[in-house]
Amino acid sequence: MTETSKRYLGVLTVSMLMLSGCKSPPPDYRNPVSLPAYTQGDAAAGQEIYNDACAQCHTLNPGHNNKGPQLMNVYGAPAADLNDYAYSDALKNTHWVWDANRLDHYIADAMKALPDTKMLADPMPDAKERADVIAYLSTLRQEKPTTLNQ
Repeated sequence: MTETSKRYLGVLTVSMLMLSGCKSPPPDYRNPVSLPAYTQGDAAAGQEIYNDACAQCHTLNPGHNNKGPQLMNVYGAPAADLNDYAYSDALKNTHWVWDANRLDHYIADAMKALPDTKMLADPMPDAKERADVIAYLSTLRQEKPTTLNQ
């Protein structure tokens, strides 16, 4: 293929995409958190632990998943509820809700809690650290923008 043919093909592809109205889908948001904040831990300490142990794989920005799904509004949300993240079949089939008890069990040892999980984090055996992380997660609350048409 000649250089001119390659350029023509590139321009044609871009033009077709523009004419087709191709645009990226809007980010998926969880519903606002309805549970009261979890007060059995220290949210500030939990944020530090989150930054050290969780932020490598999880973001807090809807529509910006990483190795793991974004975690904004995760506290009290159904498991595997974002359409823009590819969850494991095992997690999709649990019908879990991410309340304090479920999060505690899962964060303690995700592979033990759900053997076919995609979460490959090291276990967190310290109950106080888990309570702090859960307290922090319970503060992550963001309303869905009204400009989205989903």
